[in-house]
Amino acid sequence: MPPIISTMVFMAMTAATDAGTPLPVPVPGEVKVFKDWSVGCDNGGNCEAVSLVDDASGGFNDWGGPIFIRRTAGRDDILKIRVLIQDTGVSEYRIVIDGKVVESGPISQGDYPIEITGDSAKKVTRAIARGRKLNVTGPDGSSLTKISLAGSMAALRYIDRQQKRVYTRTALIAKGRRTYRPQNTEIPLVEINQWTSAKRIPATTEIVDLVENSVCKDNRFGVVEDQIFPLGQKDDRYRALVLMSCGSGAYNFSSAAYIGEIRGDEKDGASWAFRPATYDLQPSWGGEGRQPLLVNAHWEENRQILSSFAKGRGLGDCGSAESFIWDGEQFRLIEASSMQECRGAYEWITTWRATYKKAETMAQQAPSSEEAME
Repeated sequence: MPPIISTMVFMAMTAATDAGTPLPVPVPGEVKVFKDWSVGCDNGGNCEAVSLVDDASGGFNDWGGPIFIRRTAGRDDILKIRVLIQDTGVSEYRIVIDGKVVESGPISQGDYPIEITGDSAKKVTRAIARGRKLNVTGPDGSSLTKISLAGSMAALRYIDRQQKRVYTRTALIAKGRRTYRPQNTEIPLVEINQWTSAKRIPATTEIVDLVENSVCKDNRFGVVEDQIFPLGQKDDRYRALVLMSCGSGAYNFSSAAYIGEIRGDEKDGASWAFRPATYDLQPSWGGEGRQPLLVNAHWEENRQILSSFAKGRGLGDCGSAESFIWDGEQFRLIEASSMQECRGAYEWITTWRATYKKAETMAQQAPSSEEAME
């Protein structure tokens, strides 16, 4: 467990950092809403459509969970339908659209009790686009969830357009005779150069000094918990990540990330210097011109991944989330998702994804100059 310091805040400070090569800024995809459906695509072209609660007819009274339709844009061309329902002890399901059973099967244990793929997914997806109301029932007719299909056709047509399937044989809605040519979109590969593992962190007294000069000290109420994590060692330099509390609400707790660095030993007069953590894309919380803030922050120490999960309300059915990996100098976005509408979608739409690899591994795999010329 990392050391917990219960009374500290952050202040804006700068320190010298290693010069780095400018990198492209991530551009997460847009999430759109068509009546009772939300849809969006990530930077690789994969798209998701999600059903929302129909506020006009009963709201959450008949809601047992949403339906997700996901389609990949690559040569694998995977179409998958997943239904997230509450555990009712029912072993089988039926999908009924406008009074007609269009699919049935067993309910499995796990995060997604109902999952439909292949030709069955295409059949159900097209029935969803043509229908008005969908009811997932048990074999005895008991309702597991009721879904409004208003806006589903527009959402699926949006996927056809984004994946350039319009008038092709693979289109869900706008079918035609053209041949679909899968998109050749490369997912960004982040090069990371993390330091050797070490356990050294700043002393409490140095953090207290940071607290006293904080621009966020007036936003800290009640019990606060700020955290310090080691970031590793390089020669005689040590770094640490400081997550400093900067205000809280009923279900959102804000933090600011700072990087501390020290060279030498405190016994010889060395002290930690702190600078605000930098990101290739500023976290969505905090506002224009303000200190970047992370919400409900989580640090995965083994992989050095920093995550933010900002809920629009306590149910967690809307908001935004980002995951950043520490590349040795800054935090790089490797995943982002969002849901604008607070209407029952507990899993959000992915809008950005990237992979990562250690610098030495990339160097080993790179071709030599002679090989590159051949």
